[in-house]
Amino acid sequence: MTMPTKTQIFEHWMDWLDKRGLDWGEPCCWACKRDLDDKYDLNRPRATREEIIKNWERAPLQRCHIIARQFGGEDIPDNLFLMCKSCHDRAPNTKSREAFLDWVERQDYIALVQEDIMRELRSFDLLDRIDDVTEMLADKELMKRFFSNSGLHMNQARGGSEITLSSIFVQIAEELKRRN
Repeated sequence: MTMPTKTQIFEHWMDWLDKRGLDWGEPCCWACKRDLDDKYDLNRPRATREEIIKNWERAPLQRCHIIARQFGGEDIPDNLFLMCKSCHDRAPNTKSREAFLDWVERQDYIALVQEDIMRELRSFDLLDRIDDVTEMLADKELMKRFFSNSGLHMNQARGGSEITLSSIFVQIAEELKRRN
């Protein structure tokens, strides 16, 4: 049996997505709900079903097994879920559909970003300087300088290139040292 397409998976889960309040015209990870790049947002209320489905097929989401193959999970739309690479990497390998869907309900992209920020604050020993860091992050000119002084890093988890949080936080730490 061949692996179902993202279109087939999306069509199978449309009612579930609707109940969860996910916008069909704006593909996102079904676990953390992370929005993808604007180029995948149809942003057209009158988009045809074909346009919506085509958009999901091209979205950079991975097909993830709900019941892992090692536990007899099949390559059928009812056992596949569309996720970003980060969530796919963190997803539980389980025999329980209910446990998997419970894990999905507990994922939150904003919370994951906050955890990443806290990790950087700890990494650079900046927890006691949170007010200074917040002020610096709100300073548009300073942030422009930080971004212009940061190189693009090839992101292994999500693909593509980006400026990493650590690239910004290393500059925040240096700026705070300079100011002291």
